[in-house]
Amino acid sequence: MTRLTMLFIAVALVLPGAALAMPAADRDAGTRAAFGVTLDKHGVDQAAARRKAEAVGAYYASFRATKPLPAPVDEPAAVASGDDGVSWTLAIGSGFALMLIAGGLGVYAGRTIHPRHLGA
Repeated sequence: MTRLTMLFIAVALVLPGAALAMPAADRDAGTRAAFGVTLDKHGVDQAAARRKAEAVGAYYASFRATKPLPAPVDEPAAVASGDDGVSWTLAIGSGFALMLIAGGLGVYAGRTIHPRHLGA
């Protein structure tokens, strides 16, 4: 059983690395020759680069605003706060108090509940 587990672990670790290490089919020299792709002196397919640039340009052009933007609206007047709510200090203090109470209850429960021993 241990050997089978080790085999599965080895396959799970080695297989993805081997798959990622294989050259991509569209980058292989034989594939480029079969499709008649010509590369420039820097190894770039200019026709594919142009098609990609046109596709990216069309994608971003689809987000352009076709209608004029509405006129800006005046912001409403600021509302004065009346300080009617709970302060942040009180809220944080209450949170700490609840955490201390919960911790105290946990300690108390841990000291009062004793597991039964089988040998007793």
